[in-house]
Amino acid sequence: MKHKILIVMMAVYGSGCATMNDSLTLGGGLGAATGAAATYVGYSAGGKAPAFETVLIGAGIGTAVGLVTSYFTHKKVEEDRSANKSDQFEMYFGDLPPSPFIVPQSAIKKGSR
Repeated sequence: MKHKILIVMMAVYGSGCATMNDSLTLGGGLGAATGAAATYVGYSAGGKAPAFETVLIGAGIGTAVGLVTSYFTHKKVEEDRSANKSDQFEMYFGDLPPSPFIVPQSAIKKGSR
């Protein structure tokens, strides 16, 4: 059971998010897995067998915390990106030197060649 939880958590944690929907999906999924795992481990450490309903409640609480956390984190990242936005060329990993073919749209003037 512990290996299954670990595999699920690694898969969810390894996925990226770029939109609000993706952030909420990732946060909710990771929160549910963490809440269920924490409830299961907590009861098991106490020497009791956790009931399915109890693990489900832990997953629900984890989901709620994960959704709220991912919502506010995504909003903060969006604010930081808009505050630090510049008209400089973007550099991508592996571009040494930066690729001359990646030009931001704001740097292209209409009518000039």
